[in-house]
Amino acid sequence: MGTMVITTLLSSVISSLLLYILNTRIWGIFKPIQRDLSSLSNLTRRILSFAGFLLAIFITIFLRISLNISGAGSGLILGFLGSIVDTCFRNNIIENNLENNELY
Repeated sequence: MGTMVITTLLSSVISSLLLYILNTRIWGIFKPIQRDLSSLSNLTRRILSFAGFLLAIFITIFLRISLNISGAGSGLILGFLGSIVDTCFRNNIIENNLENNELY
């Protein structure tokens, strides 16, 4: 269980950085989604964000059971899926820290 937590955190940070770079500097693939989600009310955004995280957890559990993936592999998948949800809702760790100038 500890391995899964550590790999989830590492995967989330690395995936957030890569998705931030893809979204801001290269393709902007999440910009239309972010624009559409920003027009929703805060309550709706929170509900959809929570549903996205639940879906990420269910996908990870399904893959772990069906493909017999280890805890570390499950952590990588969960971290990546969680960072996609964060990026869609503009809760990306990297994006928020750069906006607040906390990484400089």
